[in-house]
Amino acid sequence: MNTLRLAPLALLFAFTLSACSDEQTSSEQATLSGSLGYLPRIALPDDARVTVALQDVSLADAPAETLAEQNFDTEGRQVPLPFSLNYDPEAIDQRHRYAVRGEIRDGQGTLLWTTAEHYGVLTQGQPSDNIEIRLEQVRAAPAGPTTVVYRCTPEQGEPFEFVAQYHDGRLGLWLPDSFELPYQELPQVISASGARFENEHALVWSKGNTALLEVGEQSYSDCVEDRAAGLREEARLRGVTLRATGNEPGWLLEVSTGQQIRFSYNYGEHQLVLPNPETLDDDAGYRAASADHRLEVSVSQEGCQDDMSGEEFPYRVVVTLDGQDYRGCGSKLN
Repeated sequence: MNTLRLAPLALLFAFTLSACSDEQTSSEQATLSGSLGYLPRIALPDDARVTVALQDVSLADAPAETLAEQNFDTEGRQVPLPFSLNYDPEAIDQRHRYAVRGEIRDGQGTLLWTTAEHYGVLTQGQPSDNIEIRLEQVRAAPAGPTTVVYRCTPEQGEPFEFVAQYHDGRLGLWLPDSFELPYQELPQVISASGARFENEHALVWSKGNTALLEVGEQSYSDCVEDRAAGLREEARLRGVTLRATGNEPGWLLEVSTGQQIRFSYNYGEHQLVLPNPETLDDDAGYRAASADHRLEVSVSQEGCQDDMSGEEFPYRVVVTLDGQDYRGCGSKLN
């Protein structure tokens, strides 16, 4: 008899729990949407993975609390990449500060791009949707020297460029002849931000892709990295005399006269190095062969524009590998 009396009570208790559970899970979620992007025209690898997080950053001396997070694979897509974060609006305290942070890693987990600024949201007059996040590139410490070309546009005087080579806490500096200052090697000194290199003749203080140059009493603050020019200068210092690139599929050619031809093609999937290239008549190109491959490089001095970057080059280059043509643009570096 006691069991029969308790049964309706048990059913009522179960029904009450179910109703409470339904009420808790039916609370409305809010959505914070936006996109991730960056300025340099650098393609993401096909296996890149994105993480975006909404965080409570109110306490400066404590780790940020993550309220919502989205992870997804790019699957070959490029920036801008849309994101959508679902969060509980009841968890938002109007007295607190919130921010969105994002990052992109490759398939091995190496951090490629990340937020370098504070992107406030939701409270204290900050936006609550359509957030545009600009990421900054994360550069791994190079195994060898890194060569950078900076282009400066002073308010007075002609624009000019200089070459800086970073390696082992020192900077090699090549200035235009007009400065009448020979090659300098600057040691790195302590700075509050960026990387600062200085001796009694010159100073280079780099922050991101910009640099401050001081020579004597002259200061030049409007100096910006030219990545393409830096790659060419780095190749020239390695002894490369012709450097050319092309697209669809992407390829890169480097010729070291009398030494070797290095050809990377199909977006870097294949690498070919052929020694002792032969120079064609009238300096019209090069020819090299191995037991398995025959490669010929045709170089014509005519204006050429990269069809992806829009950059102008002085030479049109055609690489013929085993009967297949790869067309692009190039520069002679000697």
